[in-house]
Amino acid sequence: MRKVLKLIFVLVLLLNFSTILFAADKEDFRAYNEWGKLRVAMVGTLDDLVMPNNIPEMERWMTAWGKEDMRKYHGKACATIVPDEVAKLKKELERFVSILEENGVKVYRNIPLRYPEERAYLNDVQEGGYFIGGADFLRVFDDKVLLISNFRYPFRRKQAFAVRPVIEKLMKKDQFYVAMPPCSPHMYPKDDAYLENGDMMFDGKNVYVGISGNASNENGAKWLQSFLGPKYKVWTVKLDSSAFHLDTVLSLNRPGLLTYYPEIVKELPEPLKSWDKIKVYKEKGEEEVFGANNLSLDENTIIVAEEYKRLKPEYEKRGMKVILVPLAMNIEYGAGSRCLTGIIQRDK
Repeated sequence: MRKVLKLIFVLVLLLNFSTILFAADKEDFRAYNEWGKLRVAMVGTLDDLVMPNNIPEMERWMTAWGKEDMRKYHGKACATIVPDEVAKLKKELERFVSILEENGVKVYRNIPLRYPEERAYLNDVQEGGYFIGGADFLRVFDDKVLLISNFRYPFRRKQAFAVRPVIEKLMKKDQFYVAMPPCSPHMYPKDDAYLENGDMMFDGKNVYVGISGNASNENGAKWLQSFLGPKYKVWTVKLDSSAFHLDTVLSLNRPGLLTYYPEIVKELPEPLKSWDKIKVYKEKGEEEVFGANNLSLDENTIIVAEEYKRLKPEYEKRGMKVILVPLAMNIEYGAGSRCLTGIIQRDK
């Protein structure tokens, strides 16, 4: 009998120990706005980076340099055709991750694609592979996790295969987790729904979805409203077609403060009209518009691309600490600090 009791005791200890280990590997997915203290995030990698072929929706916002690269090298691994660019991307990306970690953010990373079928996914529609940005595939509303792979550009949809194995291992068993219904592989049926996190801003009760014709669309915004229900109000924000995503031209930096391009954001939604505004204008020689693509680490700290350091005094005079980060090559590839960061956990 004593042996049986000892065995039961040992099993209970092992079970409790394994439960502790299992729980330690889990994260509490929650986010309530764009400025609560950032605790846990996901950042992409340069694995499987393949130059896409060009499509009209990319022509509208990309630089002449980026368009030329796509025309010359589409379908080829960037590490072999443009190694200098990849080296710069890596240096910037790893520096960015270091800054997040230095500011107390736990950072997870994509994994490489595991199977040839994943790497070949939709290549017959549009070649390419892009896994730098951590934000677009994942959105957390309160404790609801939304996995998104309904990107307008087909080559970007395979990114879900690089992130699902990571985030799903981090989720607790009772995590509210939904994947948006997939869109057609056909090149843009008019009735399909496109939704990308780069087009979403969240102030706690209102969700703003940018519509430029290059990414998310009205059907995507309607689907989001039906998913979120009456607790939240989804507003669409019309953008000039020179913008890729809403977060490149408008960001919510803390309660009552936003940054935006007045020439590109056609009209601010009603709840944002009374906010204090930092205005950004495209300067001579700038092909891209990424000046609003900034990442709030909390209400008083913000990461800004060094290429837009002209905004630093505007934040500082409002009492914010500004961390400048060099991101020129990442911006060239379509990702500023906000694009690079998938939010897993923010405080209220």
